[in-house]
Amino acid sequence: METLASWLPIVGAVLTLIFGLIGFFKPRLLLDNLDIELKSPAAVSEARAVFGGLNLGMAIVALSLGEPVIFTALGVTWGVMTLARFWSLAVDGIGVKGAIPGIVVDGLLCFLFLSPHILG
Repeated sequence: METLASWLPIVGAVLTLIFGLIGFFKPRLLLDNLDIELKSPAAVSEARAVFGGLNLGMAIVALSLGEPVIFTALGVTWGVMTLARFWSLAVDGIGVKGAIPGIVVDGLLCFLFLSPHILG
């Protein structure tokens, strides 16, 4: 199990890299599925920065340095994002059906990054 647990954070970083590339180069591809409208060039720029730049930067650092503490920090980040999804269920009225995809993706990435701590 130790070998698998050591590879899962790398899988998480690669998935984060893919999300980052899509967010950077094709933000509408991500956001149209989330029913988020980009009504101005400034909105597109903001989406590129948040969904592209942050994810790309995190993934590049994790993959290039390979330090366990970086993978742990990313796991905590995805975990807090998952927590934000649950909070949104409680206070924003998003509904369970609308929240499930985000909870699954964010929770999976959290697990992948934290797997050495969870499985080890």
